[in-house]
Amino acid sequence: MVASTIASALDRFLGRPQFSLRTRESYDQDLALIRRRIGDQPVAALTPEIAADYLAAQAHLAPSTYNRRFAALRSFIGWCMKQGWLVSNPLAQQERLPERRLPPRALNPADVHATLHSIRDRRDRALFWLIYEGGLRCREALAIDIEDINWTERGIVIRGKGQYRREVFFSKQISRYLDAYLGERGNPTTGPLFVTHRRAKNPRRTDVTPDGFARLSYRQADTLWKHYTPDWDVHQLRHTAITARAARGYTEVELKQFSGHQSLRSLEIYIAENREAAKRKAREWERNQE
Repeated sequence: MVASTIASALDRFLGRPQFSLRTRESYDQDLALIRRRIGDQPVAALTPEIAADYLAAQAHLAPSTYNRRFAALRSFIGWCMKQGWLVSNPLAQQERLPERRLPPRALNPADVHATLHSIRDRRDRALFWLIYEGGLRCREALAIDIEDINWTERGIVIRGKGQYRREVFFSKQISRYLDAYLGERGNPTTGPLFVTHRRAKNPRRTDVTPDGFARLSYRQADTLWKHYTPDWDVHQLRHTAITARAARGYTEVELKQFSGHQSLRSLEIYIAENREAAKRKAREWERNQE
């Protein structure tokens, strides 16, 4: 069956069962501009010129964001070609942008603590403290369900990239923040941990609490964080947490376990660029030679 419009093709593409909810939301956001601009047109309207215009509109973004949206469009186009709705690839002459891996954008831990202590909203305070203390990716924190929490041992099962699971442990301070937040919600025992303050208008069946509140999205969390710190990115909380532990003597294996990185090579940027860790090792060596 031929999709009548690009919008309907997008709906069918995103509705495939092999997509996780997180992947579906990410693709939907990345392809939103295509939907807005030419969603009411037939799939054949997705020409090389249209694809080029779409990518040109992303040129101001960071290379990593640009490439993510490029990949989303490429995936959609590839699927449309398999359906026989497109004869040729409109992205054939387009390329990804080169990415230069930068050192972690770590913040001053004292500044982070001051900002986090200033947050009064119980949900936001619990969320951002948990991201920072646990070294979590924002999406990992937002994916937590209440039943993932082991209150006795103060541990949480985290579903990371590729559905890789690890357990993180939180402090008594975080426990108090979570207790206060959940108490404000009536102490629910199941469902999404971090939810919107207002009931969802069109909730997804698997992503809403029994009383109608939807799981907080990444975009919503990022907007909240920008309210508290307009010049900081929410991902810097994780970078700062990992960098601080590298400076305080965590081994590569301990950093891997803490961060959820599946490769030790991914941690090189935290170790190689960490001046405090290098200085500490040098002083230890000096003392051992005396």
